[in-house]
Amino acid sequence: MELKQLEYFIVVCEQGSFNRAAECLYTSQPNVSKVILSLERELGRPLFERSPRGLRITPYGRTVREYARVVLRHTAIIRSMADYGWGKKFSLATYPSNMIAHLLADFYTHWQERYVVEHYEGTVEEVSGLVARGQAELGIVYVAQRQLSSFRHILSHKKLVFQPLDVKEACIYVGPHHPYYVRDSIDFSQLSSQRFIGGVHDYFAVEHHLERVSLGAISTRDLNYAMHSNSDHVIISALLHTDLCSLGLNFMHQPYSHYDIKTLRINGCEPFLTIGCIRQEGEPHSEAADWFVEQFRQLL
Repeated sequence: MELKQLEYFIVVCEQGSFNRAAECLYTSQPNVSKVILSLERELGRPLFERSPRGLRITPYGRTVREYARVVLRHTAIIRSMADYGWGKKFSLATYPSNMIAHLLADFYTHWQERYVVEHYEGTVEEVSGLVARGQAELGIVYVAQRQLSSFRHILSHKKLVFQPLDVKEACIYVGPHHPYYVRDSIDFSQLSSQRFIGGVHDYFAVEHHLERVSLGAISTRDLNYAMHSNSDHVIISALLHTDLCSLGLNFMHQPYSHYDIKTLRINGCEPFLTIGCIRQEGEPHSEAADWFVEQFRQLL
């Protein structure tokens, strides 16, 4: 059995026909049919019922589909862990952050002759999953202090450890088109009248913790979200060119504040978000990871 057979099989399942699958795979319909038929012969059972009305996956085919997806997902993980032709690889996963993007540029300047960098962005769950699977050596996340105990418990099952670096309060990021751009702070009571752009839905996201801050001064149900995106570029563009604002951590290192975006302090908001790094338990740290953590700590 070849991976190509499983890849073709999954695409046919998704497209529902050999013709559409062939278009997605940039090949011919007879070639797709040939690959699927060879897989069926090897397995000894049909994966699809063929009729003039089209393809219909068999119950056996549905079972094979689930296992094929697991195999292809794990294959992608193994491929992502491969070393490049020269230099060592430093891989990390982080929440979306323009400051981290610039720190990675500094990393390249410092280590360009010794390391190739591989960077992923995602939610807290996605970052911890990447570190647990070995796709990332280091993860950078933030978690509410009240969640630290349960968060560490979740990480322990994945054989991961969390190293706190600092505690920050939440803030509002605004661009030049926001009416509060000329201000330095905002009250909790004024948040409900703002229009927000937010990241992907994440249990550990800032929005889920605000209702516990300052004795429940605001509920997340009162926040008006006009847009969601997991792209840092989209969020920055929205802040620069619209009246949308976003929730974030209240720190912006000056050398990295080159965008016309400013932070508004939330009056009465105490520090409650712990920012830190995730690593695999018992695994040795590379000098690159230690350098990155120390530089990030200095920025904080």
